[in-house]
Amino acid sequence: MSDFSNITVTTHEDGMVSLLINGQAISEKYGMKFEASILDELQALETGQNLKLFDQFIFSHTDLNFEHHYSYITGIYKQAEDYAVYKNFVYRILVDGQAPVEHVITKQGQPMSAEDVREFIQAHIQKSLTDYTDLKYAY
Repeated sequence: MSDFSNITVTTHEDGMVSLLINGQAISEKYGMKFEASILDELQALETGQNLKLFDQFIFSHTDLNFEHHYSYITGIYKQAEDYAVYKNFVYRILVDGQAPVEHVITKQGQPMSAEDVREFIQAHIQKSLTDYTDLKYAY
């Protein structure tokens, strides 16, 4: 067990740990385990700080100037009294020789749902195929 207000820590035989926040697994689809050192990282968080756990690549495309990179990020956020899981759909612009520019894509200021992310991706793929790609020639 842990001394975190709303995080339950389970230690496994291999020394790895699993975390439940408010009784909920961080990833319901995959049984996620972490190095035990994550507990020290969580304890070191100050109110308002976060710890990125996963940065899952979704897709990218490149135009003449730079790469557009989309990923789904999951992390833990330290609130005043407890911890919360956050999930963000993130757009990162990569330009040679410059630091990446990154921002969270929201839907009217709110985090995007899984369905919102799917719709966004499908719309971008369709726009790319109809507006920017000539499937007869590569430029």
